[in-house]
Amino acid sequence: MKKTALILGGFGGVGSACASILAENGYNLVVVHRGRRAKAEGNKHKVQELEKNGINVVEIKGNATAPECMEKVCNELRDVRVNCFVHAIADGNIGNIFSGDRILNADSFLYTFNSMCVSFASWTQILLENGILEENSHLFGFSSEGASIVFPQYAANGVAKAGLETLCRYMADELACKKISVNIIRAGIMDTAAVRAFGDSSYIQGLVDKGCRTSSPRAVAEKMMSIISTEDFVTGQIFDV
Repeated sequence: MKKTALILGGFGGVGSACASILAENGYNLVVVHRGRRAKAEGNKHKVQELEKNGINVVEIKGNATAPECMEKVCNELRDVRVNCFVHAIADGNIGNIFSGDRILNADSFLYTFNSMCVSFASWTQILLENGILEENSHLFGFSSEGASIVFPQYAANGVAKAGLETLCRYMADELACKKISVNIIRAGIMDTAAVRAFGDSSYIQGLVDKGCRTSSPRAVAEKMMSIISTEDFVTGQIFDV
């Protein structure tokens, strides 16, 4: 029987790369995405490419941080067991704390922290409550060097990523008894739509000049697959890619 992976943000840069490598390894996919009309044709093509691997793809449209989306997914997966949960939500606020055109207020921080950190735990809770997560399943979140290095306009995101890394360790500790692994992959700078929202190519080059590592969505996905494939029980770790 084929295994199943649930991917939040499955048509974004990292999420899409993870979907591809999981499909290549025979996983059926449940992909949650916002379903923006402008991207409908491109998403349709992605699904067709994924299904060429002989797997099934279920699309669920909705805001992955909203309770109604969580309920919708659980209803869809009522008779499905998930072996891999990928939290690839990239939904945060951009700006500085004290000066500039965009000033982050409390709501800006809270929204970003919930989307990119707390929702990792919230989704895991509801999947467990509904009996959807299999024993020995793998949970993955994604961090960045912005958790420890100052990036321009990245304060809210950096705080969320730092929180996510800590959250991983606590989740891993509590879920070890179920043989459910929880790991974070901390990527270098990637040329994705989420990163480009902070500025043009000069923004990325400026971070590289500061000594930040570079990476790619495919490299992140390959690291994820290598963790899944190992025979050892690896959990509570932060992996740099």
